[in-house]
Amino acid sequence: MDAEKLWIGIGFAAFGMLVGTTAGLSTAELTITLLGLLFALIGGSIGALLGMAAHLDGIPVSVHDVLGLAQKGGAVVSHVRFGGAAGTGQAIRLPANSADLLLGCDALVSGQGETLDCLRPGTAAIVNLHETITGDFTRDPDFSLPMRRLRQTLAKRVGEDRLSMVDATALATALLGDAIATNLFMLGFAWQRGTVPVRRESIEEAIRLNG
Repeated sequence: MDAEKLWIGIGFAAFGMLVGTTAGLSTAELTITLLGLLFALIGGSIGALLGMAAHLDGIPVSVHDVLGLAQKGGAVVSHVRFGGAAGTGQAIRLPANSADLLLGCDALVSGQGETLDCLRPGTAAIVNLHETITGDFTRDPDFSLPMRRLRQTLAKRVGEDRLSMVDATALATALLGDAIATNLFMLGFAWQRGTVPVRRESIEEAIRLNG
């Protein structure tokens, strides 16, 4: 295992110390349940990682990444479906009002229309508070992200008690010295909340296999 895979794996393991819970869903539930997870981020994808983890657990899964215009560093929304008929020919893109979890590694991508359309009252939404500067800053030096409005929009969509916001970028950087670990940090946070239906060991093995 190279150093990068090692510290990302360590970062995932650190979430137990941070959150202090070992929730998680049992794989037995997933053989009879269909869960839709939505991941909104900038660059990269954790959908493939979870797809591998589900494969290791023997859980049917489908993964569909919707990419932004930029090939690198652009918005990515991953539609991941676990259990039920996932992977057997049904639509792999989550339909409107069907997501069980929104993992918003980037707040702006989380608040865009296509993402919001998939949410419903009761969706668990975990969103990164970190403000990632967009290209608008080059045209307007006083530009600031509408974080308050984004939070209100998400809370109205899923319910105030279903929205969790955390400065994952700052915490990941403090733990590991690099913001590149943010997406894995968010995944670990969501897993500790019991919203990611695969075993911890399978996620760690997928990290080792996929990097």
